Formats: sequence, structure tokens, C-alpha cells
Amino acid sequence: MVSYVLDLQENYLLRTVQHGEGENEDRMKVGLALGVVVLCIGIGVGAMHFVESLGWLDSFYLSVMSVTTVGYGDRVFKTLPGRLFATIWLFVSTLAVARAFLYLAEARVDKRHMKMTKWMLGHDLTISEFLAADIDNNGFVSKLEFVIYKLKEMGKVSEKDIMQICETFDRLDVGNCGKITLADLVESHN
Repeated sequence: MVSYVLDLQENYLLRTVQHGEGENEDRMKVGLALGVVVLCIGIGVGAMHFVESLGWLDSFYLSVMSVTTVGYGDRVFKTLPGRLFATIWLFVSTLAVARAFLYLAEARVDKRHMKMTKWMLGHDLTISEFLAADIDNNGFVSKLEFVIYKLKEMGKVSEKDIMQICETFDRLDVGNCGKITLADLVESHN
């Protein structure tokens, strides 16, 4: 349920606010997830103050300790309505905290991946990279060979994937001319 609400809010805000890709989107996700955690804490504070008759400070303390799953056990829900509320509230709050940590970790990994991709795309070929990129060993690197090499270098595609794609191409290239024609395609389907 928390995931659904968070996804709805995220999609709404992303449609409303036009921004670039990447870092801003990650910040938005993390901000929304942390906002849901703060909302859960606020709901808990109100419920504990009014249902359990705790003071505001004690309600805040118990709410933060419960939502962050620290729970020292020095404060507990004593009334039946409070315990019923806690059953649902603690479940939802724990999911919200887990989602926030997931988004934080995801944002960190995405940021590292973007830096690595920018570095890989930004530097020129060395001689050893040129030799590795020259797939057909004809002494020059075509645009296609360069794209394949960079995709492999970034980890977006593996050698196995490329080999499977080449095998599929060879199977469809009935005339063995290095091109797939409409006639080849019709012939391969018969």
C-alpha cells in the first residue's frame, strides 16, 4: 500500500515538474520516500497523544523509536485501540522506511553508474582499445564496431548477447550477403 501511494505521488510530481533525467529523479524519489516516513511519524505522534494519552514529547519519542524499528521497549501501547492502530501503523511504517533505504541505495548506485558511463564515453580510444574494438581485424573501427565496443565496456551488453544476436542475424541472412532483405525474411518464414 505504501509502495502504491508513493508511486502515485512520484508519478504525479514527475508529470507536474518538468526536469532532466537522472539525479533530479533520484532526489525526487528519495524525498518522497522520506516524506512518507515523516508522515508516518506524524500520524504515530497524533495517535499516541490522543489514543494512548501520552505527552507530545513522549509520543514523538515512541513514534520515532517505533518507525525506525529501534524500539527500546521502555514505552509500549497499553490500550486496545492503541495496539490495533500499532499493528497496522508499524507494518506500514516499516515498509516506508525500507522503501526509503532502497531509494537511497538506488540513488547512490545510479550516481556511481552515471559517473562511470560519462568517463567511459568521454575518453578517447587507446591503441589497445582500438585493437579490441576492431572486431573484424580490418585495420579500422567502424561506427558499428565502436558502438558495440562502448556498450560492452559500459556493461550494457555482453559478448554472449552479441554472439546470440549475430547468430540470429546469420540465420535470417539466407543469402549470406551480410544483409537481411525482405526476400530473406519471407524465405525464412516458409
